Amino acid sequence: TKSDSHGSKYLAFMDIGGVTAEEVNAVPLQKLLDDSSHIENFGWGRNIDDGKAREGTFYVTAGNGGILGTEPECAENAPLGEAGFIQPWVQFGRTLDDFFYAISSLALPTAGTNKLKLLWSEFNTGKILGTDEMFVEGAPPAKSFKIKLYNADGEMLENGLNDLVKEELGEVGFFRGDPRLFHFPDGHAGVFVERTGALYKLTEM
Repeated sequence: TKSDSHGSKYLAFMDIGGVTAEEVNAVPLQKLLDDSSHIENFGWGRNIDDGKAREGTFYVTAGNGGILGTEPECAENAPLGEAGFIQPWVQFGRTLDDFFYAISSLALPTAGTNKLKLLWSEFNTGKILGTDEMFVEGAPPAKSFKIKLYNADGEMLENGLNDLVKEELGEVGFFRGDPRLFHFPDGHAGVFVERTGALYKLTEM
């Protein structure tokens, strides 16, 4: 949990998508605690009322989730601020240049950053993405960025955190590290690279 610009606490969590959108969702904590009989609707699954399934701000068709890259396919845009649904704080998809598989973790750093409010990692590429926009309830998804990463010697990591796997293990042929963000006690974002077991601290430059 973290506090927004008004000091209200909110809960943020990631949602792994299919083909169309990976998400970080957020909801005011008080909303969850005030009325346990009401379940917040983030658009997951096929809705019993309109028969539509959603990923982020998109409608998606029926499909086999095990077919990577094509199913379930995107059908059309959902309206921003769609009534009855909580749309994501941030979302990202895939392009011909980004071999993204899935979001793998997130962090809400309270130290070591200047502009960034939220960071998240991508499972396959080892990239870190982020946004400088605070969570605002009901706002459209925030703009997000791919973050350039540098090691402790100031050298750019062209392949994101996967380059650190090569530094640790040498030429092993396959360098996906499966990064998981976390928080150090001082509020800095950290990343645990599962492939090597190494921990790193992230600081905005």
